Amino acid sequence: MGLQFIPGETVQVPDIPFEDGLQLPAQGTAIIVVDMQNDFVKSDGALVVPAASETVPRIQRLLELARAHNVHIAYTQDTHLEDDMEWENWPSHVQVGTWGWEIIEELEPHPEDLICRKNRYDGFYGRK
Repeated sequence: MGLQFIPGETVQVPDIPFEDGLQLPAQGTAIIVVDMQNDFVKSDGALVVPAASETVPRIQRLLELARAHNVHIAYTQDTHLEDDMEWENWPSHVQVGTWGWEIIEELEPHPEDLICRKNRYDGFYGRK
C-alpha cells in the first residue's frame, strides 16, 4: 500500500539517515538534473521555486565530479506550448524557445548529455 494523505491531517515524515559520503560505480550510474530552468530557478522567472537557487552550487560540484568519471548525465526539461492545457492550473511558464524554458547557464548541458523534454509536471509518472 502506498502513502495516503488525509485532508486536514499532518503528515509525519520519518528521520532519513544522512551519509557524509557515498560511493557508486561510475559505469551504470547516471545523474538526473530535474527542471533546473530559468523560470523555476532565477528570481525573475515565471514560476520560481524559492530554494532552487540554493541547490545550484551543489549540483555544479556533483556534475563536475560525474563528468570527471564519465558518469552519464541527463536533464529533464519541462516544455510547454503557447496554448498549453496546463495554464488552467498554473501560470504560463517554460514555453518552448523562451528564456524561461532554457536550462540555467550555470548547469548548461554538454553535447553528450541527454535532455528529456516533458510536457507534464512529473517526468517519472506512468510506468511501474
